[in-house]
Amino acid sequence: MDVRNMLSTFMKESGKSQRQISKETGLSTSVISQYLDNSYTGNNDKVENTIIQYLSVSKERLNGFQTSQFYKDLYNTKEVLFTCSHAHIKNDITLVCGAAGAGKTTALEYYCKNNPGVIMVTANSCASSATAILSLIVEKLGKKVTYSRSALMKELIEQLSDTNRLIIIDEADHLTLNALQAIRNLNDQAKVGIVLSGNDKIYNQMLTSKHGYEFDQIRTRIIVRKRVFNDYTVEELNSIFPTLNDECLGFMLELSSEESLRTAIKILEIASEYADEMGRTVTLKDLRATKKQLFGG
Repeated sequence: MDVRNMLSTFMKESGKSQRQISKETGLSTSVISQYLDNSYTGNNDKVENTIIQYLSVSKERLNGFQTSQFYKDLYNTKEVLFTCSHAHIKNDITLVCGAAGAGKTTALEYYCKNNPGVIMVTANSCASSATAILSLIVEKLGKKVTYSRSALMKELIEQLSDTNRLIIIDEADHLTLNALQAIRNLNDQAKVGIVLSGNDKIYNQMLTSKHGYEFDQIRTRIIVRKRVFNDYTVEELNSIFPTLNDECLGFMLELSSEESLRTAIKILEIASEYADEMGRTVTLKDLRATKKQLFGG
């Protein structure tokens, strides 16, 4: 099969559009369109080389192993879902914090997907200010983003008041004090539920910050404060990894507690891909070898 047919077949299998292929390869949409139509007059060899490299990685990603399944009754998941539900129903600010890789984001995404009227945004080191986080929310609403904090707040109050919608802010530990105050103001004025999710920093700073009074204004509004841990039972992991034997399950339990559930899932995915290439199911030896290869030592 030539490269042109390979790309066409991949687009059908993956459902990716020419625009998405353009974003992922760096080739313009016009180049991709003309190449597929066999009318491109530029350097076809260069285009094909880019596409071959792209398909090599993308096919592996597309064929990646799904080694775990979402388990709604996982303790951490139930804590996160309760936090979301309370904020959504009561229009309160709630907090879920704790260990990295313990499934907070997965549970938040599950709630967002399965409940109407939920807006989920993610803060980061480049989106930590009041203006930045309000802009993300405005953008999610499909409205025009401005650089004026007061204009952003006015837009959000107009759009969200009396709607009983829910805003989820993941990685909220990145937010500055001013950003948290803006979120509190949004809750006060629009009466919209808000979930703050992040590591322990977000709650600890409310207790120990030199800006005690300002953080008290936020902390005292947070009635539901849930913490999650990388601490699991055999029954929980058996539901997440239903195809594993007892030996492998024991390894995953230990790894999930020592590192994180996210880490354990990643190692299982890589080990399973290797085992599949060998024509067999994953073994304890595969898991240990993969961990050693990735972690060293």
